[in-house]
Amino acid sequence: MRRHVPIVLAAILALVATGLLAYQWLGQPTTLRVAVGPAGSEDARLVAAVAQSLARTHEDVRLRLVVTGGVAESASLAEQGKVDLAVVRSDVGIPASTQTVAILHRNAVLLLAADPGLAAVPDLRGRRIGIVRNSAGNTRLLGNILEHYDVPAGAVTIVPLGDGQEAGEALRGHRVDAVMVVSPPTGRTAGEVVASIAKGDGNPGDGNSAGGTPTFIPIGEAAVLARRWPALESIEIARGTFGGTPPRPVEPITTVGVSHRLVAQAQLSDSAVSELTRLLFVNRPGLAAEVPLANQIEAPDTSKSASLPVHTGAQAYYEGEVESFFDRYGDWFYLIVMCVSILGSAAATLVSRAANRSRARDMALLRQLLAIVRASRDVEDELELTDLDRQADEILAAALARAGAGAIDNAGVAAFTLGLDQARRAIAERRATLQERQAQGIERGPDPLSAAAE
Repeated sequence: MRRHVPIVLAAILALVATGLLAYQWLGQPTTLRVAVGPAGSEDARLVAAVAQSLARTHEDVRLRLVVTGGVAESASLAEQGKVDLAVVRSDVGIPASTQTVAILHRNAVLLLAADPGLAAVPDLRGRRIGIVRNSAGNTRLLGNILEHYDVPAGAVTIVPLGDGQEAGEALRGHRVDAVMVVSPPTGRTAGEVVASIAKGDGNPGDGNSAGGTPTFIPIGEAAVLARRWPALESIEIARGTFGGTPPRPVEPITTVGVSHRLVAQAQLSDSAVSELTRLLFVNRPGLAAEVPLANQIEAPDTSKSASLPVHTGAQAYYEGEVESFFDRYGDWFYLIVMCVSILGSAAATLVSRAANRSRARDMALLRQLLAIVRASRDVEDELELTDLDRQADEILAAALARAGAGAIDNAGVAAFTLGLDQARRAIAERRATLQERQAQGIERGPDPLSAAAE
C-alpha cells in the first residue's frame, strides 16, 4: 500500500498546481486594444490618460493604444476585428459588430461668422464656408444641415482650414464668410476658434463690424434633424459659454451635435467591459485634472428604445447588476469541487483495491508457508524436503521484495517471519526424523528370518 502513497501525493500536488495556475491566469490583467486618433487630438489625449491611469494603479483591465488617422479609420479597424475598443463618432459610422461602452464627450456644430448679416443657415447660400480640420465626416455633416434648409451642396464653397487660429485669420482676410467647427463646446478647439475670431477690433475694414464679437448662426431645427438622422442630437449652447464681454454667445443658441463614443466588440467579455466602465467613472475626477475633457464622460441611453445599443457589460454597471467574482466563477468552483471529489473517491477506490490485492497476495504467500508446514509432516523422501525448502526460499525472496517496495508493513513482515520460522522448523524436524530412522535401520542390519527364507 505504501507504494501508492507517492501516486496519491502526486495527484494531490497536480491538483494544487492546476489550481494555482488557474488562479494566476485569472489574476492576469486583461489588456484591450483601443483604436483612437488622430495623434494629438483631444480623444487621443483622453484615452492615453486613461491608459496611463490604469497602468499606474495596476488595475485588472489595461489599455493599449492603436493610433489612427481619425474616427473613420478607428471604426474601420473595429469593423475588421483588429481592435477590442474604438473611439468613434456617431455620425461617421459605428461598426455593426460593436456596442457603446460610454460617451466620452458630445461635439456641437458651431457655425460662426464675423458679419451679423449671416444670422441663419439659409443665409449661407452662395458663401464660402471654412471647415476647421476639414474631415470627410464634417463635410458630410454640413451637407446634411444645408440639405435640410434646401441649400444645395453646390451653392456653397468649402474651404479647408487647419487649426482654430486659422479660422479668425481666414475671416479677417476674407477667404471665407463663415466658419464651421465640430468640437465640445468647452473643448480646446472650439475655444481657439471663438478666440481667434474675437481678435477683430471692430473696424469696418477688417470685416468684423461686431466689434470682435463673433456671430453664432443657430440651427433651430436641430431636434428635427436629430429625428431625421438618429446619429445627430440637439444641443443647446448656453449664454456666455465662451466668456467675453458682451458674453459669447449673447443668447442661448440651439445647434446639432454628435457624440464621440467608446465602443467595444459585442463578443468582448461582459466582466472586462463592466470593470473598464467602472474604472472610467471612478477615475474621472483624477483624469479631469490632467485632461479637462474627462469631465464630459457620461453614460449613454440604456433604454431599449435607444438608437445605438449599449454593451451588456457596460449596461450591467449602469444598472448596478455587475456580477461579483463568485457570481461569475461560482459554477466553475462548484464543478472543480465536484471533480476533485469524484477524483478523490476514484483514487480512494483504486488505493483500496490495490491494498486488497496486496493483502490477497500476502495471504497467498502465508497460505503457501502453512501448506509447507503441513506437507513437511508427511514427507518420506529427503528430495521432497529439499523441494519444500526451496519453495520456502522462494517465498522468502518474494516477501523481501514486497517489503523493499513498501507493500508489506511491519505487521506483515512479522507474520512472514513467524511463518518462515515455522516452515524451517517443520522441515528441519522432519529431516531429523528421517535421518534418525535411516540410522536405526543401518544399526539393526538385515533380518535373519528373511535371510533364511532366501
